[in-house]
Amino acid sequence: MRARTWAIAGCYREPEDYGIPALPDWEVCRLECGSLAFAEEGGEPFITAENPTKVRR
Repeated sequence: MRARTWAIAGCYREPEDYGIPALPDWEVCRLECGSLAFAEEGGEPFITAENPTKVRR
């Protein structure tokens, strides 16, 4: 699903009104070793990045 679709639907109504699933609520945290992790509220991380880097757009 494209982020633009969520953004457009979110400006006018609830995305669910257009059949677009709601965005999941994820927590972003840093682990002890400094890696970045995504997890559901109170759950175990399901994806991690050991050496995250800044990207310039």
